[in-house]
Amino acid sequence: MKQPIVFSPAVEIVQKIKAKECSVVELVKAFLEQIKRHNPTINAIYELRKEEDILKEAAQKDAAIANGEALGALHGLPMTIKDSFAVKGMLSSNGDPFLKNNRATEDAALVKRLKDAGVIILGKTNIPLFCIDWQSTNTWNGQTNNPYDLNRVAGGSSGGAAAAVTAGFSTLELGSDAGGSIRVPAHFCGLCGLRPTENALPMRGHLKYPKQPDGNKHIVVAGPLAKNMADLQLMLSVLWNNKDYPLDEHAPVPLDYSSWDNKPLNIAVAKTINDTIVDQEYATIFQDFITKIQNQKHTIHYDYPVYNEAKAYQTCGEILGFENRMNAPQLPLTAWGMYAFIRLKYKDQAWAKSMRAGINLSAVDYAKAIDFKRSFLAIYQRFFEQYDLWITPVCAIEAFQHQRAGIPFMINNQKTPYTKAIGSFTFTTALSGHPILVIPIGRKKNGMPVGIQIHAPKWSDNRLVEIGKAFEKLVEGFKIPELG
Repeated sequence: MKQPIVFSPAVEIVQKIKAKECSVVELVKAFLEQIKRHNPTINAIYELRKEEDILKEAAQKDAAIANGEALGALHGLPMTIKDSFAVKGMLSSNGDPFLKNNRATEDAALVKRLKDAGVIILGKTNIPLFCIDWQSTNTWNGQTNNPYDLNRVAGGSSGGAAAAVTAGFSTLELGSDAGGSIRVPAHFCGLCGLRPTENALPMRGHLKYPKQPDGNKHIVVAGPLAKNMADLQLMLSVLWNNKDYPLDEHAPVPLDYSSWDNKPLNIAVAKTINDTIVDQEYATIFQDFITKIQNQKHTIHYDYPVYNEAKAYQTCGEILGFENRMNAPQLPLTAWGMYAFIRLKYKDQAWAKSMRAGINLSAVDYAKAIDFKRSFLAIYQRFFEQYDLWITPVCAIEAFQHQRAGIPFMINNQKTPYTKAIGSFTFTTALSGHPILVIPIGRKKNGMPVGIQIHAPKWSDNRLVEIGKAFEKLVEGFKIPELG
């Protein structure tokens, strides 16, 4: 049976558009029809642009081709954008219920790059309250469901983004990640997702509060979500166009700064992080994939960077707490409100205390936290002097059934705290700022996809993507969901 165009690789769609084998108007109509049919049950998109405006823009893209105009790398591609990135004229709540009707007055820096490359933005995708959770549910837009099983979560905070790509609502998506917000949705929805090197891509216009400064942030990064590595690489080349869009706050390192010579790799592997229990079936799929890598003549060592997990966890929370307060409206009792929110919702006192402490940090203590972050990076740098890559699970489980945040999971008949099952793998690994790629490696018997995290040295993003493309050939890859 012929594959619906909404599930075709973005690379192929762009080629067909530019070769005049595919009308942008007809392409956009196919995506809009897919959204109309299936978004009511998946709820990935919470705001859709007016259809007449979308079709008008699509007709302009067709006219540009007919007139022989210069075309961008993503010319005519329909895309959705995560709520937390500002898109001029569209809603941007940032996960804050008080901003649920807020409309952005300008585009985020990365949104502008995508538009200039020819993307047609269809709508905005759902996120959790305050962008803090590994499931995407809030009181004003509701619950986002996993396209492979509507009873399960799509991940968060880029859960709506991942679900949109998996369900054929969008060719690509722009996500953001501090504690797994790209990586976990990619793992749960069978996608490729990249958390790039920190400061590689501009964050202007992300989590932007009206009349508040953008500021300069650590840990939080933006990155692509895609059905395959070729699509991810294409999108990354557009996002990483620092030559044509120079900004002072990030290093002007070109994407092709690093490359892979296809020689055998020296790879460290950790079956878990912080002694967290991993679902047995997922662990078996993980180990089978490591065997496939080993059969490709790569060297495998079971090793991991050694550091003070509790101190790293605390510092993550302190930096995020301080920088969130710096860029958001100054309200009384903010620190205790954040403490109560995390402590009561996620049942994680260490995280709650660190965020509260971060909101109250002095300038001196904030500087000390940044100093610790630098020393933490040095641990990873020394580790990557021994190894080309470090491979780990993405979290302890596959996409779980909808539940209230904070409820522990039963993993291998053992109770595991909510944040430990996911945050152990994604929270402190973000602190060093190294790039982390997630690719799908298989499916559990229940049909749910699982992936791996591939960690690499800072500024080796292009090399990491090239390696990911090679590893992708060892597995089935993206599977079209049965949406009914």
